[in-house]
This record gives sequence, structure tokens and C-alpha cells, in this order.
Amino acid sequence: MLRTAAETLGFEKLIVIPSCIPPHKLAGKLASGEQRLEMCRLAFGKDPRCEISAIELERSGKSYTVDTLNEIKKIYPDDELYFIIGSDMLRTFQQWYRWEEILSLAVICAASRENGYRPDWSVYTPEQRERFVFIDAEPLEVSSTELRGGQKSDLLDPDVASYIKENNLYDDGLDSFRKILEEKLDDYRLDHSECVSECAAVLAEKYGADPQKARLAGLMHDVMKNAPSAEHMEYMNDISAVELHNPKVWHQISGEAFLRKNGIITDEEILGAVRWHTTGRADMTLLEKIVYVADFISADRKYEDVAEVRKLAETSLEQTILYTSRYTINKLAQNNMLIHPATVECYNDMLLQIGLQKGQVK
Repeated sequence: MLRTAAETLGFEKLIVIPSCIPPHKLAGKLASGEQRLEMCRLAFGKDPRCEISAIELERSGKSYTVDTLNEIKKIYPDDELYFIIGSDMLRTFQQWYRWEEILSLAVICAASRENGYRPDWSVYTPEQRERFVFIDAEPLEVSSTELRGGQKSDLLDPDVASYIKENNLYDDGLDSFRKILEEKLDDYRLDHSECVSECAAVLAEKYGADPQKARLAGLMHDVMKNAPSAEHMEYMNDISAVELHNPKVWHQISGEAFLRKNGIITDEEILGAVRWHTTGRADMTLLEKIVYVADFISADRKYEDVAEVRKLAETSLEQTILYTSRYTINKLAQNNMLIHPATVECYNDMLLQIGLQKGQVK
């Protein structure tokens, strides 16, 4: 993306800046700032136009683009600045902190990360629209999770790949479980599982659960998602009529049974998180809440109000579950679809918990 933008627009200088704590993500098990700085040097340092800057790492705290651009503008007051982003970031640009000031400081240079994407410029004024450049280049559809996890590590700079291997970065000891998933899930679901795993570990660290259990539960939560109907039925016993006629909940039931009966996972806490990650339930354990929320806010999710749900997750699991269970109930009802009783019980339980916390329910 950087090379295409530079060649298209003829940039004289390129500044690559690893972020300290990205504000659009919950901080979690990332490589350290120094390690990411070194990987940037290895990947981009061969290009004489590139400067690798530690400006955000040295500033510490959450890395807001507007603060970084203000600092760079002081260094290069007479130059036109361009800020290069992918189309996934362009979608949510108006949710960025002080986004209008960002437009005053730099031209936004956006490149597509998915085939067929076209930006919606109608949300901007004509003056604002002039501050955007869209680079129509053939996208490379790959996530950072796939690169870190090794599925597509051949796309990495060889020096970066060697650095990751030498420093044992991103190795969480779960490769034996990934082999099981690779036999059962398609590429999309594999990527989603990795994203939920990472998000669940972050939430576990934040809310006091076991991060490794959360990572494993998140990784395996959709193990039966791509299974044919007959295989689901092999593992589902004594299901209700609502469950039988609601295929969307099958995988949480059959997934728990598959993991249990094959001795893949024996920890009851992890099995419970897999069992209830779709519907939720009343009296959820902390790990069940974490995996349920992680499934809604993982990095690959792109639904309309995902930013609002991620914001809630930074302060309260219960508020997040209340929001998402209400969203699920409303959506199912509007489409005349069956609603699992556990989802209603989950919603009521969260409402009671939050009400009791606020002294509103007795």
C-alpha cells in the first residue's frame, strides 16, 4: 500500500510510525513497542525514502492520529502531509478523535483492502472531499492475524519473518488446536477464530480471568461452524424444538459436545464458554461473558455499530452483553425468527445485574 501510494503521488519522503496503543483496539498481547519498531526498520529501512519514527512510542499513552500529525507538522511546517490508510479505516473515519482537525492537517490517502470497494463520499462536504485521495490499486486481502499466525507468513518480508521466529513472537502454544480447526473450518472462519481468541485474551487480562483459557476458548468457539447438518446431529442430544429449528445455534451445542467427547478440551470453564457464546444465558461465568463479548467485537467484525459495542466493552461486560442481547432479540423478532430462551434469560439477567448495581431494582 505504501509503495503504491508513493509511486502514484510521487512522495519525496515516507515516515513509518508504529503506534504505542492503537485507540481503536483494546491493548493486549502485542509485540513490544521496541520489537515492532525493529520490525518496521527491517521491513521499510531498505527504502531510502523511508524514515522509521518512534514518535508515538516516545510519547506513550494512546496514539491519536491528530496528535501525531500536529507533531509532524511542527517538524515540516511548509510541506503537504498525506496520511495513508486502508479502506477498512476509511469506513469509520468520522468516528476518529478530532477527525475534522485531521483533515486540516493532512490529505487522507486511502487504498482499498478488498475487491470491489468504493468509498461513500456523500457523507462529506465538497470541501472535505477535496482532502481525500483514493488509490485504486488491486487489494491484497490478508489480515494481520493471518500474518502473525503463520498462515500467510510467505507475504512477510523475510527479515521480519526471521525476526518473529527468532524472538518467538506471537507463539501462544495453541498450534495443536489450530491443526484441528484447519481440518474443520474455511479460511474466513479460521481468521475469525484467531481474532476472537486474541480479543478474548485481552478482555481476560482486563477483567481478571485466565488469559490462556480465554485464548483457547476464543480460538475453539466456532469449531463446528462449518460442519454439515448430519455432523451437528451426531453431537446434539436432547435439544429443544426451538434449537432443532434454529440452525444458527447448533454450532455452540455441537461444538461443546465435539470438544468434550473427543477429549480435546476437558476444562469445564472453557467448555461452558464454547457452549454459550452465541445465545448467552443467565448466570454466565466470567469466561463465558468474555468469549460472548469477544465474538461480537473481534477485529474482523464490521457491522454498523461495532465501534459503540467496542467502547462499551472497555468499561463493562454486563453493559456490553445487555446491548448485544437486546440487538440480537430485536433483529430476530423483526425477521420473524426464533429466539432462543437463553438469550431472553441472558438479557433479563444483565438488566437485573445492572439495575441492582445502580440501585434501580429491588
